Amino acid sequence: MIIGENILVAMQSLKANPLRSILTLIGIGVGIGAVLYVVVLGEMTQRSINKRLEALGSNVLTIRPGYGHMGRVRTAASVVNLKYKDADEILATSEVITNVVPIYSSTRTVEFRDKNTNSRITGTLPEYQVVNNENVIEGRFFTQNELKERARVCVLGATVHEEIFENASPVGKSILINSKRFQVIGLLGTKGESWGDPDNQVFIPLTTAQERLFGVDHLSSILAQMRSPEDYDEALFDIESILRRNHRLRPDQGNDFRVRKQDFYLSTIQDTNKEIGEFIIVIALVSLLVGGIGIANIMLVSVTERIREIGIRRAIGARKIYIIVQFLTEAVLLGIFGGLLGVVGGSTFNQFNIGEELILPWIWIGYSFMICAGIGVIAGLYPAIRAANANVIDALRYE
Repeated sequence: MIIGENILVAMQSLKANPLRSILTLIGIGVGIGAVLYVVVLGEMTQRSINKRLEALGSNVLTIRPGYGHMGRVRTAASVVNLKYKDADEILATSEVITNVVPIYSSTRTVEFRDKNTNSRITGTLPEYQVVNNENVIEGRFFTQNELKERARVCVLGATVHEEIFENASPVGKSILINSKRFQVIGLLGTKGESWGDPDNQVFIPLTTAQERLFGVDHLSSILAQMRSPEDYDEALFDIESILRRNHRLRPDQGNDFRVRKQDFYLSTIQDTNKEIGEFIIVIALVSLLVGGIGIANIMLVSVTERIREIGIRRAIGARKIYIIVQFLTEAVLLGIFGGLLGVVGGSTFNQFNIGEELILPWIWIGYSFMICAGIGVIAGLYPAIRAANANVIDALRYE
């Protein structure tokens, strides 16, 4: 029997039991879809990390409150020792730090007419736009004069804009932040990262944030830009020396702050995504195993149902190898159709959940079909051999 005839017979057999075939396809499809999701998520995360490193640069350090006195661990939220003067002294004292940006941020409700959303309100300096490479697509960032005047002006991230303004231009309009009125002067472009939502922010002058909105005198973090990544050791020494002196830490006391490179946080994101991916892969493998068992079961049932057909074919001269090939063809088709279902379903799921331009991992799609075909061969081999070795006389008598 030629390959085309085998495929035709296999298709007819699958059509004869549509529900059974569909349930088997789902098991394979879920496994392949999960594998593709992990692959795409990994590639999107890596691309996002690369974009972020290119935008922010590997020469930017983040200083945050960290460990308290006497070795007791305290969270950044409970440590309020970073002050504006710390940032000033770092910039004035260190020869390798070229720019310093103090930040205070907290989550608050943002309202416009009948719409509202919870967003991170970030108080900072105009230099933040340069250090963090922010792209203002409409309007402008706030100025030094607005910083000095504690002006109630703000720049919206893309997510906040979408949530409360939809497609309308926000520039020139007034919004409420924690029930206080602010004028929107700018809109930032989408960063489009896959972890968290850096676009869900509203930027305001640091003086406004500390004195008119939150009533605090400490900072959440400080960004310190070095001349180059090679200056890290000297920059770290300068920062630690200045902050330990300002915070009056004794030699036997640990730092009450943490200094991190930007790639530290991004690599943490990467590691977390990797762990999630490994968990999903385990689920995918279990699903593929279940799908393989399903193919084996459906093929065994098919052999039993068609035992008389097998006997007739053997009686008129069909060789065992032809019987084996026919049933293996059915099993492989089940695997390939399951793979196709997984590719389509996984790609659709990725498109709706990741929300960026879809990356189709064509190599992995090819691997997926090879895996599915392999599962079909392995799962269908025993039923196919059993069919080929059926006793001709007993098969002809089977009712």
